[in-house]
Order: sequence, then C-alpha cells, then structure tokens
Amino acid sequence: MPDQNDALTRLVQEHVGRGRRLTLRAFEEQAVDPISKRRLSKSLAGNIVQGHQIKVTPEVLRAIAAGIGESLATVRAAAIQQYIGIEVTDPFQTPPGDDDTVLRVAHEVGASAEDLQQVRHALGNSEPEGDSR
Repeated sequence: MPDQNDALTRLVQEHVGRGRRLTLRAFEEQAVDPISKRRLSKSLAGNIVQGHQIKVTPEVLRAIAAGIGESLATVRAAAIQQYIGIEVTDPFQTPPGDDDTVLRVAHEVGASAEDLQQVRHALGNSEPEGDSR
C-alpha cells in the first residue's frame, strides 16, 4: 500500500520508539481503554507502531489515545484520515476558545482553503479571508 496515508501510524511513531518519549513496552503498558479497560496486546501495539493495518474499534482508539497521551479527537482524526481517506477540519479555521460553536467538515485529504470556499459559502460565510471590501 505505497499510497496509503499513514496519519495514525505517524502520530503514534511521534511518541513511541527509539529516541522517543515512550518505549514500545511503556506504550503497551499505558494503552488501556479507560471505558472497557481493554489493553492493547504486545503484538497489536507493535503492529500499530510498525504501521501494519489493524482492526480499528472505539476501544482500540481510546487505548491508543491513553497510551500516547493525546486526545481521543486527535487519534480519531488520524485514524479516519488513514483508514477512510478523509480529513475532518474547521473550514472557518476558528481559533481554539474563540467560539462556542465549531463546525467540522469531512473532505478529501489535502483539500486547500480554496477547495473549501464552496463549503464556507454554503454555510453562510461567503466572504473570502482577507477581502478588503
């Protein structure tokens, strides 16, 4: 799968491995789903770090998030990008904490701000950013 986007793999590899914050063993020990208490097996943890395809479930994603210390939203977004091939972003690029309502749109991986202009227009914000009118 040379064209596979490996967002989840890269996210985990940022935290786990030689020269990283976590060893594979530490990741495996910390990767416990806080709801079901399911642990990642040693082989599953290794497969995730090595970039092998895994069966993605809510339990596995929660365990990964706990294992690497990232938010579940970050891990989910990476899994969606890697396994489904779409990104979920805010087309209005709302800074965190600026608004109580944040809109997220699923789109092709790599879509530019110009590609999302039609989305902004459909949602009622048709003015391009930086418009001097």
